[in-house]
Amino acid sequence: MKYVFLLLLLLLVYWGSAQDPGRYDVVIHEIFADPTPSRGMPASEFIEIRNRSSTSWNLKNWTLSNGTTTGKINTSFVLKPDSMVVLCGSSAFAAFQLLGPALSVSSFPSLDNDGDTLIIASPSGNAIHALAWNRNWYGNDVKQEGGWSLEMVDISRPCLEMENWTASNDLLGATPGKKNSVQGIAIDTIPPLLLYGYLKDSITAVLLFSRPLSDSLNWPAVTEPAVAVTNKLLKPPLFKSVEITLSTPQKKEEQITIKLSSVAGCSGIRSAPQSTTTGLFSPAVKKDIVINEILFNPPIGGYDYLELYNYSKKNIDLGDLQIANRNGDRKISSITKLADFRYPLLPGEYVLISTNNDWVIQKYQPPPVKRSVQLGSMPTYPDDIGEVILLNDVGEIIDELNYDEKWHFALVSEKEGISLERISAGGTTNDPFNWHSASTSSGYGTPGYRNSQVLPEEKTQGFISLSTGIISPDMDGRDDYLLINYQFPAPGSVATITAFDSQGRAVRSIVQGALCGSSGSFRWDGLDHSGAVLPPGVYIILTEVFDLQGKTKKYRHTVAIYR
Repeated sequence: MKYVFLLLLLLLVYWGSAQDPGRYDVVIHEIFADPTPSRGMPASEFIEIRNRSSTSWNLKNWTLSNGTTTGKINTSFVLKPDSMVVLCGSSAFAAFQLLGPALSVSSFPSLDNDGDTLIIASPSGNAIHALAWNRNWYGNDVKQEGGWSLEMVDISRPCLEMENWTASNDLLGATPGKKNSVQGIAIDTIPPLLLYGYLKDSITAVLLFSRPLSDSLNWPAVTEPAVAVTNKLLKPPLFKSVEITLSTPQKKEEQITIKLSSVAGCSGIRSAPQSTTTGLFSPAVKKDIVINEILFNPPIGGYDYLELYNYSKKNIDLGDLQIANRNGDRKISSITKLADFRYPLLPGEYVLISTNNDWVIQKYQPPPVKRSVQLGSMPTYPDDIGEVILLNDVGEIIDELNYDEKWHFALVSEKEGISLERISAGGTTNDPFNWHSASTSSGYGTPGYRNSQVLPEEKTQGFISLSTGIISPDMDGRDDYLLINYQFPAPGSVATITAFDSQGRAVRSIVQGALCGSSGSFRWDGLDHSGAVLPPGVYIILTEVFDLQGKTKKYRHTVAIYR
């Protein structure tokens, strides 16, 4: 009888080694990423995995990865149905073995306290369970600071994310090798949202979703212009992306819209019809992407942010862009990559960049932000003057802003929390006249969408023209300033612009002997020489231009100030 038992055990081990488990047969069940301060647990990181299937699995040669480091189980261990085992580093193995079943993982991947992508894979390399967690999953501001584990709530819903995880309730801070302290029922009511798509190559589109999808991809996909879709493939490890094969190769600087019918999430919740527009990426060169807005002086407890704008007709990959500043020697410093993955910015789109986008969105209440990047850290942007540099992937400067707090509207006494907005995407980046304080009506910032102070790109009519016939300098986002636009046959003219009241008295020297390019603009905010708002009335704008032939031309326009 003893030999029969041993034979069965050997067969069990062989069977668990020979066949490959399916998706979610074995799951990550508990995460102990920040073990200090200890509440009684060993002060070491661990991952607990659990067998959801009816098959026993030999875990030898299984791997645990955080996307950067991959650890391996080198010893045989049979994980029986509905049983658990702790995975940890070799130095912590003895301590956790005292608490229950434990395995030492060679090159155990370090767990980030703020969040990580974790992947448990079979010896064949198939991802059995993966999740991308962050500190918000704790649901508890105190416990997320350390000493407590994250536990899965509902083992029957392994594909769910934040709604199926929470901080441990055990007095020791974790439950290694035991049933989780937070067991319950997780309800899924949220359908998968199509975030964006991009073309991996001329015939392969990749679609990214907000939640893991069902294995069944029996939903139709149609395109505009019409192209046949010949294949759909759900991609591990997170199962949030689908590769779609197109029958006709696409060309650069063209776009294709992919329309989907109802898409099913991993727990069966279906979405409404969705669509995304994408295209092949082109490399970014100077002026393709411009620095469009900056908050460099946030309120106490707030965060800096940048906004970029795609001024080109290209599909640009944000993963190829970097931001930086300059150090005391004026050398480019603190270079920070925007993304480690493909992330498209289409023509005419904006992207918000910060280290805390939740704070930015809560503070400025923008409409739904289509593109956003949250970085672990950003280059330093001082509250008075500084530099913002945008680089492509080969280190070429795409745009550079040398900002100054003096560019704010003169009547703004308290500049904290007020962003500087670019007026014209096509205008010169470092022209102070091309920047203005964000309007009061916008909440003093427009992160991720059209600026409150932007003017449409229009060709100047004649040599000199005004952007508006009225000025209302109250920062409500409407007629807050006047642009005196110019367009000359060649650069090199010199301009002097003066504002006069109806009695012919000079009230403001707007520019004096300014060297002009071929086209551009100067801004007047309706203030007098002393920086006070002028009284309502009609004012004359006299522009005197000394051209390259030595001739002087004068242009007179009128503008009304009202409040």
